[in-house]
Amino acid sequence: MKTEQGITITLCCVDCINHHLAIEALKKSKERCVFDRVLFLTDRDFILPGIEIVKIPPIRSRQEYSKFVLHELHHYIYSDFVLLVQWDGYVINPNAWANEFLNFDYIGAVWGHHKDGFRVGNGGFSLRSRKLLLATRGIPFDEELAEDELIGRKYRPMLEEQYQVRFASESEAEKFSFETTYPACQPFGFHGLFNMWMALAPNEVEEFIHSLPSNVTNSIQFFQLGINYRDLRQFRFAETIFKRILENNPEHSDARNQLAAMASPPASKSISRNEKCSCGSGERYKNCCGKFAVTSIPRGATREEDIQWMLSVALKHHQLGHIVHANTIYGLILYEQPQNAVALQYSGVIAYQSGTHEKALKLIEQAIQIQPLIPDFHNNLGLVFQAIGEHQRAVECYRQAIALNANYVEAYNNLGLILEATGRPAEAVMYYERAITLRPDFAQAHWNLSLALLVMGNFSRGWNEYEWRLKTPELAGEGKRFTRPLWNGEDLHGKTILLHAEQGFGDAIQFIRYVPLVASLGGHILFECKPALKRLFKEVKGIHGLILRGEPLPQHDFHCPLLSLPSRFSKADGEIPVAAPYLSPDGGLVEDWGKRMPDTGSALKVGLMWAGSPGNKNNLNRSISLSQLDFLGTVENVMFVNLQKGSGEAQAKQPLANLHFIGLTEDIGDFASTAALIANLDLVICVDTSVAHLAGAIGKPAWVLLPFAADWRWLLEKEDSPWYPSLRLFRQRKIGDWEEVVARVRDALCTMVA
Repeated sequence: MKTEQGITITLCCVDCINHHLAIEALKKSKERCVFDRVLFLTDRDFILPGIEIVKIPPIRSRQEYSKFVLHELHHYIYSDFVLLVQWDGYVINPNAWANEFLNFDYIGAVWGHHKDGFRVGNGGFSLRSRKLLLATRGIPFDEELAEDELIGRKYRPMLEEQYQVRFASESEAEKFSFETTYPACQPFGFHGLFNMWMALAPNEVEEFIHSLPSNVTNSIQFFQLGINYRDLRQFRFAETIFKRILENNPEHSDARNQLAAMASPPASKSISRNEKCSCGSGERYKNCCGKFAVTSIPRGATREEDIQWMLSVALKHHQLGHIVHANTIYGLILYEQPQNAVALQYSGVIAYQSGTHEKALKLIEQAIQIQPLIPDFHNNLGLVFQAIGEHQRAVECYRQAIALNANYVEAYNNLGLILEATGRPAEAVMYYERAITLRPDFAQAHWNLSLALLVMGNFSRGWNEYEWRLKTPELAGEGKRFTRPLWNGEDLHGKTILLHAEQGFGDAIQFIRYVPLVASLGGHILFECKPALKRLFKEVKGIHGLILRGEPLPQHDFHCPLLSLPSRFSKADGEIPVAAPYLSPDGGLVEDWGKRMPDTGSALKVGLMWAGSPGNKNNLNRSISLSQLDFLGTVENVMFVNLQKGSGEAQAKQPLANLHFIGLTEDIGDFASTAALIANLDLVICVDTSVAHLAGAIGKPAWVLLPFAADWRWLLEKEDSPWYPSLRLFRQRKIGDWEEVVARVRDALCTMVA
């Protein structure tokens, strides 16, 4: 877990009842992440390495706990944030940590039992800012509601209005933690005793069961954990739980009935759609395995049949993106069958999806040793090698997958991707075309083919293939927002057309140039974009109205994505229909920035941007660290201006040996503001991000640092751009070698100031 520079986080647990379980939760979390402080607030003395113990008055009830957290916790927390955990919640996937979590004052698991807009969230594993801790002092205590319900529901409007407390969105909360809802990904942490089946390794289960005190074993959550293990066909663990319940409560009829039922298996019967699913998820069958027809099997099945059923359930959960459920079930299978190649391989796939590539390699390679003739195993191993930059090994894996299955469409597509990523787009085209021959409606291969064609300058064919992007999983949902037909060049006289931005900010800035061409056809043009672009685009010739993304759509006759316009106005290869500059910074904003710019005399004013959006699939290749630009600071008579916003912005706070710059980013509000700032500079130096497009669109000189296999719009080998005459391109000559690129940029900068 790596936080933004200077931000501190305390890991804290408040518990005066389940002391040893709380200590275990703290240990599990701190061994997986580094915190500035690990704090146990309790009523006993302990000496624990790495854990600070602070004694508090005894807390014996939920009400007392809630009152303490609301009104007293702030006295003990000095850091910017606190990760507050209970004994049944802790960190399970440190790779899922995202600094975006720090944009909020409160984030906890989504409550599945609430159906309104106030579902964030559960406090048993929650990240809270010190600002929130101070604000909750003003919340009246209510014995009927837990502290997280008071914060996240009853008094949330008050906290937002009076204290400007920021609650995470449900999508962010799902990345952070889970409790009673399916996690959409493998989140950072979890909460809930009934979820322990997803957090405990199989060799930990029985020891954990026997460590629980009677107040826990008498709980409904512990009984539900037994039901979950029963439904997962982990009968040994289920029986241990039910027997443990009966040790402390011999009159527990439900536990006794469960043991009797498992000892005398009933005849197989079909499961009702509204019954709880027999996979341990806690969801109704119709919302879980009922979606994909995994049938229930009776208790009397052989163990091998049990394992095959578990594997089918895990695979279906995996397909639906229920990564935590799938990974846990794979682990249970491997506990009994360590040589189960399918479970090994798919555990490796989850490790790959979670970013733990070394683990993924180990698991998939082990699966291949057991079953070397399964094409999928080799294809997925290739994906891992590609992710870690072992390109030749990836090529070998894809070729082996194809050797085992000559009709393996996905392997042909992946082979094309790796060839394109290593600067061989002409070869990539052959493999994309082979994939399309085998599966003509393979939208992803068509899209990849289009990018290879475009980077080679084959615009006429490339733009036609590019339309397939609208049928890929990434963008298929875009067209579903519209009820009116897609415009394909029909007469627009007397018609209204809604153009809409898609993909990134840079794409919108690059292709807004086509709007005047649409306007020349006589239609009434509406344009939908994100708020950051609205002021920049308001003066674009031909736009009659701007709509913000998310606002109700006005009446229109046609719609068209912005990046579909090139296929509607295709010209000869290499010919760009509208030359830059085609955007103009607002004169008033330019003047305002000029007043804020310090007097630099004859020094060259150079803007710097070194990182793009982390949401871009190619961001790791196209972005660099600020420290890699430090060499530029050795050029005399240059004043650098920081243009970096968002991801990478915190790097500017770390002092460098040579590079120093003026920081004005706090005053940058949107792209209109950025354009006006750039207009006051002599030069922009940046990686392939929206600022490169913005500088080019307003005609400002910019030097763009590109990876070895650059995005299609920069074509091949060229040092200039037909899209933007004011840009100069500095390409990597070897994959990953930014040092040589920066050295060339420095030499060019020395020449410029000489």
